[in-house]
Amino acid sequence: MLVTVHVAVSLDGRIALNGATTALSTPEGRRSAHSARAVADAVLVGSGTVRIDDPRLTVREVEGRNPLRVVLASSLDLPPTARVFDKCGSVLVIGVRGEASERAIVVPSGADGMVGLAGALEVLRNRGVERLLVEGGSRVLTSFFRAGLVDRVEIEYAMTFLGGGTPLVEALPLPVRLTDVTTERLGTSVLVRGAVVR
Repeated sequence: MLVTVHVAVSLDGRIALNGATTALSTPEGRRSAHSARAVADAVLVGSGTVRIDDPRLTVREVEGRNPLRVVLASSLDLPPTARVFDKCGSVLVIGVRGEASERAIVVPSGADGMVGLAGALEVLRNRGVERLLVEGGSRVLTSFFRAGLVDRVEIEYAMTFLGGGTPLVEALPLPVRLTDVTTERLGTSVLVRGAVVR
């Protein structure tokens, strides 16, 4: 499975102010994100992103099909009115075994008690997902990087300093380096693409 991280970040490495929706993408950046969704089989976020940003995770800014929308929600504590549950495509909620829900699949937890990524990715593989787009939040991104599961990154750098807030990733055991790096202007932002060095 090809795993690509696509996220907007401030110049000081923050994806949001703590607990608040923080618009960092330019209109061109949003189109880039929707283009990435249009070629992915699934797009994945954590429950915190759903609660704070209330994303649809659909393709609207460009032509293309909606990917499977995946939410990692260890305790399955998602608001029932979240826009991700609209009628614009399929949604899969993955929680931790021991929780109960009619509309979720449960997998074993990882060492941190959260959704185990190995089990979650196995569920997605069994559903035919070959290209997974991971959009956040910080805890999910950190988990994917720590597990060595990220193949590519697409990071939109907004020309903004937030001066605090939620980091792109928490502390990692080893540096993550990129190769085959390209850049692209997205209005006032810069998109950096690269492959993760194994």
